[in-house]
Amino acid sequence: MESRELDIVIVGGGPAGLSTWLHLHSEDPRLAARTLLIEKAVYPRDKLCGGGIVPQADQVLRDLGVGLRVPSVLIQHVDYVFGPSRLRWNHPHAFRVVRRYEFDHALARAAVERGLTLNVGEAFRRFERSGQSLVVETTRGRYRVLALIGADGASSLVRRAMSLRERPRMSRLLEVVMPAPRGTPLDFTSDTAVFDFSPVTQGLQGYVWHFPCLVAGVPSFNRGIFDSRVYPDRVPAKLNKVFAEALKEQASFSESSTWSAHPERWFDPQGMYAQPNVLLVGDAAGVEPTFGEGISYALRYGAVAAKYLVQSFQRSDFSFRDYRDRLAHGHGALLPDDHGKTNVCGCSRRLRATAQTLRPGTGRGVFATMIARLALFTATLEQARYLELVLEKPLSEDQLIAQLRSVGA
Repeated sequence: MESRELDIVIVGGGPAGLSTWLHLHSEDPRLAARTLLIEKAVYPRDKLCGGGIVPQADQVLRDLGVGLRVPSVLIQHVDYVFGPSRLRWNHPHAFRVVRRYEFDHALARAAVERGLTLNVGEAFRRFERSGQSLVVETTRGRYRVLALIGADGASSLVRRAMSLRERPRMSRLLEVVMPAPRGTPLDFTSDTAVFDFSPVTQGLQGYVWHFPCLVAGVPSFNRGIFDSRVYPDRVPAKLNKVFAEALKEQASFSESSTWSAHPERWFDPQGMYAQPNVLLVGDAAGVEPTFGEGISYALRYGAVAAKYLVQSFQRSDFSFRDYRDRLAHGHGALLPDDHGKTNVCGCSRRLRATAQTLRPGTGRGVFATMIARLALFTATLEQARYLELVLEKPLSEDQLIAQLRSVGA
């Protein structure tokens, strides 16, 4: 079979793949014109996700000049829960909740309107090396390219074809979407999202979430459980049992047959994200590990990868040997260089401010310690240390808050 000559093939039509092309188009329209994006499904396709769009994600879209008209619920109150304790963070635009099948479809339409060549219903099969290039085989044909971008999710086939050897970085998630109680108003603009960390006492390395959302215009709730598995060698929490108990406590029992399960890969600054001619972005590389927030990460991967690709083509250097460093430490990197002052999930400054208001003896007890530890985690960028602090290191509140203040707001 004859191969079609291209510069780049992007595999995966979610936020990471589409953002990569949109940023390519912004950086180098000629290179973008010689790029093909393939998506195995046909839009609108379902995607399991809490659907939280944080302000950083909206800023990326604004920088691209992309305005997406999709239904969303604006979150203005965020409750952090630990056992009987509850701490509320109020913000006029904490984040908004979308349904991914609508968001991704709208983003794909925006890219196509700018000139993206998008093949839907075409799946990646394998690649093979041919001199200084790759031959990429799909369900529809073969493409000879200089760069292949894996944006095909946590279970990435591109990543699998790379045969990378590294420790597991996979989180577990369960999710269910159910209609809100009858009579719930359509106006969700002042609603509340909940992050319940109580199940960490049962071995959960994460939280249970509760988000309002709209499904075909019907007020609904997206409920789920996130188990980061930052420490894969520890005994895993009984996810189904913990989630069932959480739903029961919320008076929103749902048969497990209606639940959806999906994996998520988390980002590690020491992970493997490239090899000659191949880059990974989005869930195929890894999302933010504390909250598992993936959409803003995916959009920012696109910005970093596109700039890196343009520079690689200018140098005719497709070794991609320093891509990981660019992700972690370079200009526009996913991780900030200033001790968390611009944390990617947007939680660092607000949690530090919250923690600095807590004092030993205020009656908040373990919850105050949890918030201080979480804030300390985001402030110091110790991406894989949050659960270690919560579950193992017996630091007092005095010690934690002193360390927190030493970082500076």
